[in-house]
Amino acid sequence: MSFWQFMAAVNGYVAANAPDDKSLDETEIDEIWDWMNGDRR
Repeated sequence: MSFWQFMAAVNGYVAANAPDDKSLDETEIDEIWDWMNGDRR
Protein backbone atom coordinates (compact mmCIF):
# COMPACT_ATOMS: atom_id res chain seq x y z
CA MET A 1 0.00 0.00 0.00
CA SER A 2 1.40 3.36 -0.98
CA PHE A 3 1.44 6.40 1.25
CA TRP A 4 -1.34 8.00 -0.82
CA GLN A 5 -3.57 4.94 -0.56
CA PHE A 6 -3.01 4.87 3.19
CA MET A 7 -3.90 8.55 3.52
CA ALA A 8 -7.06 8.03 1.41
CA ALA A 9 -8.05 5.18 3.73
CA VAL A 10 -7.44 7.36 6.80
CA ASN A 11 -9.49 10.20 5.31
CA GLY A 12 -12.33 7.80 4.52
CA TYR A 13 -12.24 6.36 8.02
CA VAL A 14 -12.33 9.80 9.61
CA ALA A 15 -15.18 10.94 7.35
CA ALA A 16 -17.21 7.83 8.13
CA ASN A 17 -16.69 7.95 11.88
CA ALA A 18 -16.64 11.67 12.67
CA PRO A 19 -19.71 13.16 14.32
CA ASP A 20 -22.06 14.57 11.72
CA ASP A 21 -22.85 18.15 12.65
CA LYS A 22 -24.79 18.70 9.41
CA SER A 23 -27.68 16.40 10.21
CA LEU A 24 -31.29 17.42 9.80
CA ASP A 25 -33.30 18.54 12.79
CA GLU A 26 -36.80 17.24 13.54
CA THR A 27 -38.52 20.14 11.75
CA GLU A 28 -36.56 19.56 8.55
CA ILE A 29 -37.27 15.83 8.68
CA ASP A 30 -40.99 16.49 9.09
CA GLU A 31 -41.00 19.00 6.21
CA ILE A 32 -39.28 16.55 3.88
CA TRP A 33 -41.62 13.74 4.95
CA ASP A 34 -44.67 15.93 4.29
CA TRP A 35 -43.31 16.97 0.89
CA MET A 36 -42.62 13.36 -0.08
CA ASN A 37 -46.16 12.37 0.88
CA GLY A 38 -47.76 15.08 -1.24
CA ASP A 39 -48.52 17.62 1.49
CA ARG A 40 -46.76 20.44 -0.33
CA ARG A 41 -47.59 23.66 1.47
